[in-house]
Amino acid sequence: MGINPIEYRAWKGVRSAQKSRLYVIANSVFRHKIRSFGVIALLGLGFLLLHAFQIIFSVIAPHESLDAQTMYDYMGSGGTFAIFAILLAAVVTSDLISDDRANSSFVLYFSRAIKVRDYLAGKTSAALLIMSLLCAIPPVMVAIASIATQTGDDYSGSAEILGRTLAAGAVGTVFFVPYGLMMSSFTKRKSYAAIGTFMSFFVMTIVAEIFAGFDPAWRVISPADMISFSFSWIFGVEMPSYVDGWAVACLMTLFVTVPAIVVYVRVKRQVVGG
Repeated sequence: MGINPIEYRAWKGVRSAQKSRLYVIANSVFRHKIRSFGVIALLGLGFLLLHAFQIIFSVIAPHESLDAQTMYDYMGSGGTFAIFAILLAAVVTSDLISDDRANSSFVLYFSRAIKVRDYLAGKTSAALLIMSLLCAIPPVMVAIASIATQTGDDYSGSAEILGRTLAAGAVGTVFFVPYGLMMSSFTKRKSYAAIGTFMSFFVMTIVAEIFAGFDPAWRVISPADMISFSFSWIFGVEMPSYVDGWAVACLMTLFVTVPAIVVYVRVKRQVVGG
């Protein structure tokens, strides 16, 4: 019996669109994460402590309209919102890249025509969607409940505050994810990534508190305070006199963009064998 040589045969099927591959990555990560006990526990506890009572209060307490100060006090003061966002981001992002490094999944991902930006976009999209379940969707629910039960007729003003709530929720959703992804890209152990993410935020807060004893302006380097000050600006609530709005904006921009660049470079190096 002769041996038939294996010859190349051109693919005659329909290639999937690039964005459909991104969707597959995002959907897979989201479905995996939403079943995680840690994620479920944080989402449940966070909703109960941060949002549930505020929703009830918005319905039963008499109010003429949706008030910016009320929404800021609910989202931006006290630091509880930021703490839960940090914890959730640490849990959600800890294994998004570290597990792929540990089990060499990069070979599987990039054996197809997937670019680094598509890989990161899929992972980031899933993380942002989960973060929005704590940071964006419940505040919008609070705002809508407040508008639906208001006694006044200033719905245009309430709608404006609803828009500001959407913006604040988007900031809270996005802010911590790039940093968590960066920490995940530095290790093959998701526990190290999660602890590193939370502890680095904790250390920044401690440093801010120490230096704030000499100059309160140093509080801007605390992630929780950065979030709080940004919410002040979004809702039009007066910030403390020692806070420079431009400094907060610059720090927040760097806090998001620098980790995102580092993640891209590190994954790119992994793909090319660096």
